[in-house]
Amino acid sequence: MVRIDEDVLRMIIKSKDIVLVASVSPKGIPNISPRYVLGILDNEKLLFADAYENKTFHNIGAWPKVSVAIFDKDAESGGYQLKGDVVEVTEPPMISRAEAKLKEFGINLKPKKVWTLDVKEVYSLEPSEKSRYAISSYYS
Repeated sequence: MVRIDEDVLRMIIKSKDIVLVASVSPKGIPNISPRYVLGILDNEKLLFADAYENKTFHNIGAWPKVSVAIFDKDAESGGYQLKGDVVEVTEPPMISRAEAKLKEFGINLKPKKVWTLDVKEVYSLEPSEKSRYAISSYYS
């Protein structure tokens, strides 16, 4: 896994923990969905939960890879993209933590699935040559 840089973590907090999660269906149909980051684990993983069995829920069941975009709303352009693997969380304390965080965000449902994004790559979203190459990568 890749360690998530402090700048990325600050941007997640600045965005009020709202990010966009991109997934792909078994038929290759892309999907994007706003999500709350429910926790940052060891600066390597983001914690998420699905309260509904919608597109993302089914997509990650079929293809457990996602991309997450965090935007810098004040800079007009820029931000970060995190790519990695979805790992389902089964530990009761983590599921309880996710459920409590969902409630803080006004979602009073038990999660259907709790999962982490195990970050493998981080890219800049700045529109420049800089965004062509990973800032950090598990693969290199």
